[in-house]
Amino acid sequence: MKRLFYLKLIYITIMFFFVFTTVLAQSELKMEDPLYQQGKILGRNFKVTYQYFSEEENGKMVFSRGYLYEKIYSDKNKYISEYELLKEGLVKEYGKPILDKQEWKDDGYKGMKALWGHAVSKGKLTFLSTWKIENLDIELSLHGKDYRIYLEIHTKTKG
Repeated sequence: MKRLFYLKLIYITIMFFFVFTTVLAQSELKMEDPLYQQGKILGRNFKVTYQYFSEEENGKMVFSRGYLYEKIYSDKNKYISEYELLKEGLVKEYGKPILDKQEWKDDGYKGMKALWGHAVSKGKLTFLSTWKIENLDIELSLHGKDYRIYLEIHTKTKG
């Protein structure tokens, strides 16, 4: 599973560079403009956003990727299960996260685990895990707003 995860990330990156160079050659696209594509991580569909930008403090080029989970569930607790499965896959690949937390903005749902997905959709509960490995930062988050839930992975590679 670890190797498959790594191979899929490599495939997505290679496809990005192909798309990126083609689009850049045919347009007025700036390096800071994002590009979008579909991708899979651990068998799950994600909308992938790529963006390059220069880091001001040391002049290094930074490659940023965002992965937004696309599946929609009527049972909002399924998003929490998906978050846990993705976190498990990242732990197998990168080890224990340096930050792993649940943040409650309102404790009203805290004692009712069956409603935690609903709490996420209202923005009352957020899950966050982060990893820092050499030149790679990874952030896995589950949060919500206006009854919509966002399951995202953000990576930043410094070169």
